[in-house]
Amino acid sequence: MKVVHLTLAALAFSLPSAAAGQKVGPLTSATAAILPAKVSPPPRLAERLGAAPLAVLPSAAEAVPAEIQALQAWNEAGRLPVRNGFVRRLAEPLRVDLDKTVWGGEVQVVGAYRLRLHLAGVRLPTGTRLWVYSDSEVAGPFGPDLVGPDGGLWTPSVAGETARIDVELPDGVTGGGLGFNLDSVLEIVPVFEMADLPCQVDASCIGRDQLGVIDILRHAVARLQYIDNGQGFLCTGGLLNDTDPTTEIPYLLTAHHCISTPAEAASLEAFWDYFTESCGGTAPRLSQVPRSQGSTLLATGESSDFTLLWLPRVPPGRTFLGWRAAPVPAETLAYRLSHAGGGPQSYSVTQIEDFLGTCRDRPRPRFLYSAPVQGATAGGSSGAPVVLASGEVAGQLLGGCGSSDNCSINQSAVDGAFAATYPSVRQFLDPPRPCASNPQALCLLDGRFRVEVAWQNQYDGESGVGRAVPATDSTGFFYFYDASNYELIVKVLDFGDVIKVFYGQLTDLGFTLTVTDTRSGAVKRYQNGPNNCGGIDQTAFPSSAAVREGKKASCVADADTLCLHDRRYRVEVEWRNQFNGESGRGRPVALSRESGRFSFGDPTNIELVVKALDFGDRLLFFWGALSDLEYAITLTDTETGAAETYRNAGGNFCGGIDNDAF
Repeated sequence: MKVVHLTLAALAFSLPSAAAGQKVGPLTSATAAILPAKVSPPPRLAERLGAAPLAVLPSAAEAVPAEIQALQAWNEAGRLPVRNGFVRRLAEPLRVDLDKTVWGGEVQVVGAYRLRLHLAGVRLPTGTRLWVYSDSEVAGPFGPDLVGPDGGLWTPSVAGETARIDVELPDGVTGGGLGFNLDSVLEIVPVFEMADLPCQVDASCIGRDQLGVIDILRHAVARLQYIDNGQGFLCTGGLLNDTDPTTEIPYLLTAHHCISTPAEAASLEAFWDYFTESCGGTAPRLSQVPRSQGSTLLATGESSDFTLLWLPRVPPGRTFLGWRAAPVPAETLAYRLSHAGGGPQSYSVTQIEDFLGTCRDRPRPRFLYSAPVQGATAGGSSGAPVVLASGEVAGQLLGGCGSSDNCSINQSAVDGAFAATYPSVRQFLDPPRPCASNPQALCLLDGRFRVEVAWQNQYDGESGVGRAVPATDSTGFFYFYDASNYELIVKVLDFGDVIKVFYGQLTDLGFTLTVTDTRSGAVKRYQNGPNNCGGIDQTAFPSSAAVREGKKASCVADADTLCLHDRRYRVEVEWRNQFNGESGRGRPVALSRESGRFSFGDPTNIELVVKALDFGDRLLFFWGALSDLEYAITLTDTETGAAETYRNAGGNFCGGIDNDAF
């Protein structure tokens, strides 16, 4: 399975005027990307067979004391993010060739607290299930969708000094070079004592009377651990809502100084609901709380220290924080839950201020400074969202400024400002919507462009909005007062490499013509000129249907073919019932510009749902299955002729993702 490598978004330092008032409230979800309620247990082959461990590593104190000392020195110096582990390589990588349907093995590290195994050169088919487990904990099943950009996979972590792994291939699939190299382990060490501050506040001591959105906040914030350059690190992150009410996508906000590369994102392990059982009570074991594994880097930037991730799945019971794109005024109270030192959630309150000092290279308004009111943060809190009383995110934690004492009144919290981050994440959190025709808007070029007019009569002071009269897919008219009196004509034409906007006028009144590209969010505005003669914008918008290798999009939807993205991508399905030998072609029904469904026999029985998302430099293709029959999905880019086929073996019903289809 390939992994997306999205181009890191460049951060704009000034906010677009259209975004100044943009915001969205928090969301409590009942359905978002919910994990299965029933989890299949591992085969426990290594345990049942009693086979000797594949490798046994001596204790870190004996074998790699320098690693422990370096980790302690890093944390004691207050460097961020906090380290919580280090990679230990096996003496010799172990090659695992999967010539059987099920395989199992184990690795021991004497005296270890928690372990993660690394599989290199992974070649596993879609539908493969893996588990990792110890004497006290089971994580999985998970699949090859966790493979990172280097072709490797970090398993979830398990407690104890023995990590066992089971692999189960889809029925009938073996050999052909399938397998991996087991080459190293990440040894995780406890660092919770770092968060033992006298001013620290247990988040479980806070009720709705103190913060009305506390329950939303506690179920949106996660303890993050990930791997970078052979070291394990701890941070905090929070789920964000988006403005599309029809979707619930697990977007996670954290800090750039935490996660900033696709490899780090792929290694992410997020633990949810990690808080004490009661005020001042016992913290749960990590094995007792739900978790998410892996992520895709969507956007990141140092200028406001932000990173936005997409999680492939989250457990039930999640909530999504709101956000606001406008700057936060001084004297506003801001609230935070974070995993200081990797421990259970702690609570802190600060007040946004204008007069506090500014850390070097962290200028306003790209960063927020706030004075302590209650509680504190510590190492491990990095990336924790800071929210307003409404549950709207205002930024994410960079660190402290002014004092090395986390409890000092002179220590101000420094957050990357969401108002500065917003332009770089807008395409995900506030996605453009297709144009919908109405009396005040023209929808041109298959609904891509929305055209609107505001007018003002300079002679009598009257004003209003133009009334739209559609003509063709590329042209339309507007009238101001009388439906029989056309005042403006507008045309939008695609010239292959550029889209041009033409407007002609039969009026001398003042007007503002607004043309919006609903795919990119780009906006162009045109006003009445001195000669009342209209105009042409020769380079208004880039074309999304540029000619490639002399070919244009040519998908033709029919009884066997689904066309996506304005007829560029063709999706076809062939199926076979392995139980009775029947076969045929899937019957499609389009659901949107980006998605559709297929039935096999009975048109009322949905068997597959597919979706193609364009992330600019690559296409992500998803398919969800409600069937365990054999099928093959063929995705074709009709502009280039490139094609991919995704096959499902009979008995598998997991669906899949290709993070780099084209």
